[in-house]
Formats: sequence, C-alpha cells, structure tokens
Amino acid sequence: MAVLRLRARPLTITLILVLGCRLILAQGQANDAKSIFEHGNTAMRRGNATEAVEDFQQFLRLEPNSAEGYFNLGLALESANQLDTALTALHKAASLQPGMRGLHLFLGIVDYKLNRFSDAHNELDRATRTEPKSSAAWMWLGVVELAQDQAESAAAALDKAAALDPNNLDVLYHRGRAHLLVSKQSYSAMFKLSPDSWRVHEVLGQADAEAFRADDAISEFRLAIRGAPHEPGLNEELGDACWTADKLQEADDAYAQEIKNDPLNAVAHYKLGSLRVTRDDAASGVPLLERALSLDPAITDAHYYLGKGYAALGKRDVAIEHFRLATNPQGSEELRIMSWYQLAILNRNLHRSQEAAEALAAFRQMKIARDQRQASKFQEQGRRRDQLPRPEAIPTADPP
Repeated sequence: MAVLRLRARPLTITLILVLGCRLILAQGQANDAKSIFEHGNTAMRRGNATEAVEDFQQFLRLEPNSAEGYFNLGLALESANQLDTALTALHKAASLQPGMRGLHLFLGIVDYKLNRFSDAHNELDRATRTEPKSSAAWMWLGVVELAQDQAESAAAALDKAAALDPNNLDVLYHRGRAHLLVSKQSYSAMFKLSPDSWRVHEVLGQADAEAFRADDAISEFRLAIRGAPHEPGLNEELGDACWTADKLQEADDAYAQEIKNDPLNAVAHYKLGSLRVTRDDAASGVPLLERALSLDPAITDAHYYLGKGYAALGKRDVAIEHFRLATNPQGSEELRIMSWYQLAILNRNLHRSQEAAEALAAFRQMKIARDQRQASKFQEQGRRRDQLPRPEAIPTADPP
C-alpha cells in the first residue's frame, strides 16, 4: 500500500501542473485576443481599415464565436470597400447575436452600397423599429427610399432623423432632396392638370425668383395676377421681384395694390413704407410703417425706417426713439448697426455729447464684430440677393 501511495503522489502533482498550464495558456490567449481586438479598434479610429481587418481576422482565429469580432470585422471590411465579405461577416455576427445594437443599421448600409435596395430597406426598417431614436437609421432608411423613388416616405423618414439630430448636415442635405422631389412631383401634377392655371404661373415665378431671374419672375407673376387679380400675396411677390430688378415704381405700384387686396397684410405695409422712405417720400412712407407695426409689432426693423422717415421730416426726437427701438437684438444686424450710426449723428447734431459718444462706441463695437465674422467669404456669399428691404450699406468710417 505504501508503494501505491508513493506512486499516486507524482500523478496528482502532474495533473495539477497540466491543468495549471492550460489555465495559464487560456488566460494568456484571452489577454492576447483582447489586445488584438483593441488594436483593431485603434486602427479603425485612425482610419486604417486594412490594418483593422487583419487585426479582427487574427482576433477571430483566437475567438471564433465572438459576435463582436465579426461585427467589427464587417465594419472594417465595409470601410475598406470589401462589401461582399463585409456582408458575410455581419450576417455571421447576426447568427451569433441577433439582437446586437447597430447590426441591422450596418447590414442595411452595406446592402444599399451593393444596390440591394429591397434588402437594405428591410434591414433599415427593422433598425428603426428596434432603435427608434437612432437618427442614422432613419436617415439611411430615407436615403434608400430616395433610391427607390419613394420621395414622400423618404421625406417622412428624414423628417424624423432631423427631429432627432437637427444639426446633422447629412440629414439636412438628404431631407432637402426628398422635399424638393416631393415639390417637383406636386408641381408636375399641377402642370398636367392645368398648364395655364394662375397657380402654375405663381410657382414658375417663385422658381425664377429663387434663381434670381427677376425679369422672368415678373412676367410669370403678372400672368398669375391676370388669372387671379384679387388673390392675396400675388402682388406682394410681384413687388419683391420688381424691387430686386430695381424697378422701384413698379414695385411701389404692386405693393400698393397688395394692400388694397389685403388691407391687413403687415409685411406689405412695411415693404411699401420702407421703399418710400428710401425713395425720399417720408411723408407717405411713415404712415405705412406705423400701420405695419400696429398690425404686427414683431416687425422691429420697421423702427429703423421710421427713424429715417421722422428724421427726414425734422422730428429728430421721435426719430431717436425709433432708432433706439431698432437696436433691439431681434432685428437684422445691419439695421441695428446702422441705427447706432444714425443715433450718433442725431445726438451730435443735438449737442448731446454723451449720448453721441455712447452710440458711436456701440456702432464701432458691433461693426468690428461683424467685420471679423464676415472675414469668411462663405458667410458673405450666403446672403440672399433678393433680401427686402435692401440691407443698408454700413459705412467704413465713423460719422463725418
């Protein structure tokens, strides 16, 4: 018995050593796999998709049943534009872990890039149902529906994406495309139903105005007015096109007719009043501007033109009151700056030195800030050329 016991002891020690070695090897393999996985993620963040693919493939040799490994491999392959193999990897991840977050989104994206629109739609529709707060899922669903010529449903999906992520430029771009297509479809139907309808001419006029074809817009708006002479809004649109084309008397006539058709149109009163003040007809312009503000006090820019109008009529204290109201932050920047400029001149002419100095300081401060921002040409180019009333030209120097 003693001999048996002596022989059993080395066997037990050997078994313990073998198991221990296997545990150490397994732990080492797990550590290696984790390190390789993280290295692949780092490569993806650096934009090195080829290196990431190699890392995730090596990881999967160590961890062949990892859904996360196949998911990340699929993303890396998609980034490397290896779309067929990316789809295979993502489907493998789905078979291992069907409910993985983001899986149906990327399956849909890869299907879309492979022009498999029906499969892409199914995957992305599922993604929006499982992750309804995913802006990306709604956006890609809209993109796929655009590719399928489903403009209205695409617009609805992209509206949801925009509500979830309102500052996403890609979402806004695709949303704009979708709504533009819906508009074109509506206009096309209008043209087929009644090519000579005044509504058709109005739409054509609006399109010409948006493209800065002012003369063409004027012609279309006149045709629309001929078909519906008392329709509210048409003469105002004609007036805008005429003002843009520097046909100021025609603009004046159109706004005046708009007010006859719609006496409660505050904006038409404002445009006609500001136009007359800038044409040195303050006597008739001021009452129109006062009426505009009585109809809609939110038109704060009207105070600037009232200031100019009352100054031209010699009522300098009333003019100062309106220029101060025009410095309201809700008004347009150019008119707020010009209001301080006019206040500096008026107060100096009235020998109010302190008020003149304060107004001049505010003018300088706002002008410097504006000039610094507009050093970017993009912002300057973004200004609408048909903005009405025309923005005041801000002087390059202090008041004389």
